[in-house]
Amino acid sequence: METVQQAEDDAQYGAAPHLPRLRWTRILAISIFALALNFQWAALGTIILPSQVFKMVGDLDKGTALAFVLIPGAFVSLFSNPLFGWLSDRTRGRLAVWGRRRPYILLGTLASMFCLGWMATAPNVLTLAIAYALTQFVSNAAQAPFHALLPDIVPPEQRGLTSGVISLMLIFGNIGGVLVAGNLINSSLPLASYTQGLWLTYGLIIAVLLVFMLITLIFVRELPVQAHSAEAEQAATGTTRKPWYTLPAMRTLAASLVVALLAWGLITLWNTWRVAGLEISSNFEQVIIEIIITVGILRLFDFRPRRDPDFAWVLATRLIMMLGIYTIQSFLQYYMRDVVHAPHPEQQTTTFLIIVSLTSLLSAFAAGWISDYLGRKRVIYISGALMAVVGVVFVVTQSLQLVIAAGAIFGLGYGAYQSVDWALVADTLPSQKNHARDMGVWNVALSLSQVIAPVLGGPLLDSFARAGHPVLGYQVIFGMSIIYCIAGTITVRFIRGVKG
Repeated sequence: METVQQAEDDAQYGAAPHLPRLRWTRILAISIFALALNFQWAALGTIILPSQVFKMVGDLDKGTALAFVLIPGAFVSLFSNPLFGWLSDRTRGRLAVWGRRRPYILLGTLASMFCLGWMATAPNVLTLAIAYALTQFVSNAAQAPFHALLPDIVPPEQRGLTSGVISLMLIFGNIGGVLVAGNLINSSLPLASYTQGLWLTYGLIIAVLLVFMLITLIFVRELPVQAHSAEAEQAATGTTRKPWYTLPAMRTLAASLVVALLAWGLITLWNTWRVAGLEISSNFEQVIIEIIITVGILRLFDFRPRRDPDFAWVLATRLIMMLGIYTIQSFLQYYMRDVVHAPHPEQQTTTFLIIVSLTSLLSAFAAGWISDYLGRKRVIYISGALMAVVGVVFVVTQSLQLVIAAGAIFGLGYGAYQSVDWALVADTLPSQKNHARDMGVWNVALSLSQVIAPVLGGPLLDSFARAGHPVLGYQVIFGMSIIYCIAGTITVRFIRGVKG
């Protein structure tokens, strides 16, 4: 068995570390902060924000307004996650006394607590969108370094197991977040009562973040940061550390900006001249520009698909699968209101998500552990098929009972996918020295899916609602989620370096 001292010696001299096996308590300490993060985002994304937006703008414009709030925040996370990962990888000096990851987890969480308070008191959609974007930014300062703890500390033979434990924490966070928010928030109440429940919910989120952040900081032991100077490190390893503002980086930023401006100009001219009698919608324009900027961000942080094809396919798989998940999750509360006609949509959404979470518990831990022996890809094949089946149920039924039953199936697939997804990326990270940066690049797929799903789905729902066909709108977007899940299942077969 490898010793901790051997791992520390390897880290000191820049070699790929020989990581010791971890006890259960250490695995739990590494994983526990994931519960707090998912408690926050599950409550915000599925209950709080849709409810706040509905209370602010009413029924007919809720889809577009929700997209207006979600898109800037998701766009901010496109660059903030890899940025803070990159900074964490390069942390030295006094800030690194606690390690490369823990200072960011501490400062990012404290800043998140402040921003959540601002969101709770937002008086209108614009203020809410700004506060949410800032929350995404500072939260990613904690999330990207936290995600790097898995490849930093956990040996390869325990990554499936640890990924399963992290997935369990994510599910417990889901359950807690939606239970608290769904029971305390009710948009049908008078404004004063609604606001009281809203503020209480935000307060509980802040408390959960603080408590579990402290547990992770106290009980996780990082490998020591190299204490010698940058010059000594370069001499020992034969490498030269380049700052982010090198000429190639500046060229990448400039090229991305030029291409984005060019695309915006061409779309504007197209709409002005109405070529072929067609007009490109502002939502489609947003998606195009944000994809261009995302490509620039990925190149800036050394994402090279030809050099690292397995990592690139993991990224593509996550993007497509999360598109299917967020297309359902973003509009689930509105589906309960408009199609199922639930009298308390927040509570019925909570019930659905609890069912999803409970069945996820059955598959999450087992799938991560099994994937260590049978292979990651087989588990994803099964999980993608299960989630696609749920999309079919949403398309063909308006029965609350069937929708809740479908949640049980969705949970089995979702839990298995989340579990294996962490292990899959840990197996394919391209750099031993830049775990946090590469985990941040991996999370770009999650952020981009959060941009695209509401951009396409929100205005689409509103257009069908104004035309008097609201149910058809939901059938269309949930049909899109089926396609996403099937396509994401197919792409995983191209990951060659991971056992099938």
